[in-house]
Amino acid sequence: MFEFLRFYTFYLALFSGIIGLISMHKLPSNRAKFLVILIWFSVVIEKVGYYFTEWTGLLNYYVFNFYMLVTFSAYILLLRSLLSKVNHRIIAILCFVLFIVSFFLNILYFKKDVNHSFTYSFAIGVLLIMILSCLYLVEIFNSDKILNFKRSVFFWYILGILVFHVPFLPFMLALNWFLIKHDESIFSLVVFILNVLAHSCYIIGFLWSEKKYNY
Repeated sequence: MFEFLRFYTFYLALFSGIIGLISMHKLPSNRAKFLVILIWFSVVIEKVGYYFTEWTGLLNYYVFNFYMLVTFSAYILLLRSLLSKVNHRIIAILCFVLFIVSFFLNILYFKKDVNHSFTYSFAIGVLLIMILSCLYLVEIFNSDKILNFKRSVFFWYILGILVFHVPFLPFMLALNWFLIKHDESIFSLVVFILNVLAHSCYIIGFLWSEKKYNY
């Protein structure tokens, strides 16, 4: 019944990407502009992933595993750039190394056929992002940034990442461990709802943020 919904995530990403371009004047730093690039990267991946099987005859796990590698690496490096304490930045570098190692260990595990979803790398990536996001929020709440944190596009972008990945992780693991039945309709509905929440955060960030807080 809801199988078609997952394919509309492309339009959600496209819409938030357009809002990002319109709001570019409020994104003065390269780091802020990078958020828009990440959203447009997801637009391209959604379209390539949709046609990949038709083009190649292969399942599109190749596309989305590559997407996971790029985006999770980008999220970790983004969070590192937002952290101000030296020990927190060191933790971020260690998280980045751990994620890269876990990803390539996943490739070795599936060396005979890498066209699988790298579930454990995804799980590790989400946990690392949660840890770094908590450090980021702690730094905000212990500084004068607490007064205007809602005016920062970075806060809303990090919130969007968490809103999608934190609920999706247990759902994905439950499917992988056969704790719940894989129903394409339910899967599409969950993915669509989480994408609505995530892109709503991105759009609020672009529209509500102020230039002086986006450096």
